[in-house]
Amino acid sequence: MGDSESSKNGSSSTNASVTDPRNVRTVVFGEELEFEAWYGCSSYFSDKERKQYAKTLLERLYVCSRCFKYTTKAPDMGQHLTACSSSFVTPGRLIYQCNQFSIREVDGEKDKLYCQCLSLFAKLFVDTKSIYFAVDRFKFYVLIHHVSSKKEQPVGFFSKEKLSWDENNVACILVFPPFQGQGLGQLLIEFSYQLSILEGKLGSPEKPLSEHGRKSYLLYWCTVIAKTLPHLEHDGRVSINEIAHATSIRQDDIIEALQSVNALQTWKATGVEGKPGMRISRERIAAWVAKRNINLQAPSLIDINCIIVP
Repeated sequence: MGDSESSKNGSSSTNASVTDPRNVRTVVFGEELEFEAWYGCSSYFSDKERKQYAKTLLERLYVCSRCFKYTTKAPDMGQHLTACSSSFVTPGRLIYQCNQFSIREVDGEKDKLYCQCLSLFAKLFVDTKSIYFAVDRFKFYVLIHHVSSKKEQPVGFFSKEKLSWDENNVACILVFPPFQGQGLGQLLIEFSYQLSILEGKLGSPEKPLSEHGRKSYLLYWCTVIAKTLPHLEHDGRVSINEIAHATSIRQDDIIEALQSVNALQTWKATGVEGKPGMRISRERIAAWVAKRNINLQAPSLIDINCIIVP
């Protein structure tokens, strides 16, 4: 079985290029799932293998769906899964538990190997991800689906710097391909902002975002703004700062969200002391809500009463 310590050949800080060519055709994830890799990750291979798979694709990479250790050999993974399924417990602290889902907060310094393997796996689906081995300064929030009382399945995660000078609340975010299209990305985004609210800070994802990531965040930002605006208006007026402090969404992200639905309009100065200004178009926001068929009365994806504060 391979792990991130062996694949980096003893180096403790070197990370692979962001632009690795695709070198894996499909990922066999656990016992039942197989799906295409989107991007490459040369750190899965030895120097000799890198040369080989620079010219051709590895047909199958076997990855444990619990601990994310990996191998290119099916028999090895079969043996590993037998042992791992009975003994492995997802590391970290339980920070959220609600119905069929839980989230565990995993410290990259305390559970380094797990976080390295998880980060390597994410590189196959996030082209801009470049940190795999220097995980010490990150926390990882792993979303787990409790399929039954005896079976749990990690379905996605986001990472966050312990100390971010830019006050970013997400460094990398991913819902694993078999579990996409179920609203889990929005759940993870919402949870990241709930953490920002608990910290009393404004949050923002690390930029630049992928095209898919930007769409997901714009959906979240616009929905939250549409829900929040009616509660903030005073004589028909509300400021960007008021929206920011009510939602923990940073001001520049609020502006980008409003611009994306053409809801931020300027007016020209009038009169002797008139000044140019900005106007938030409630009509444009309402039209966007109707077009997307968004239910503003729907409960939040995250039940704040289920967040476990240490």
